Amino acid sequence: MSEPVRHIFVYGTLMHGERNHPYYCGDALTIEPATTQGELYDLSAGFPAMVEAEDGIVHGESMTFPDLDATLAEMDILESYRPHAPERSLYLRRVQPITLTETGEIVLAYCYVWQGQIPSNAVRVQSGRWSRSSRH
Repeated sequence: MSEPVRHIFVYGTLMHGERNHPYYCGDALTIEPATTQGELYDLSAGFPAMVEAEDGIVHGESMTFPDLDATLAEMDILESYRPHAPERSLYLRRVQPITLTETGEIVLAYCYVWQGQIPSNAVRVQSGRWSRSSRH
């Protein structure tokens, strides 16, 4: 039997110090630097989008919570993820491996991945690190 997923990987406005962190992640039990495979785009709307890509790295944070299901339900609303109608979602919630930067441990985490075409005005974040103050 496999281990349950206990981590959420965030890479944008939910990271510590960003605008949505206090509202959705204020009860985080752990916050650790982490990376995962993907590419990151600045959507110029004040938030980023991660897309699947085998040759890219996205830097973010791994978090654990006292009530993971409740946290995911709240984040699903923020990320416009509709579990019962994924085709109508802005982001999809996926489980994928992440690497905890400080220990090198690989764990599974919930990640929100952009669904569909990236807008034409989006800019790839070459460093894989997004923040509201240095978005490229």
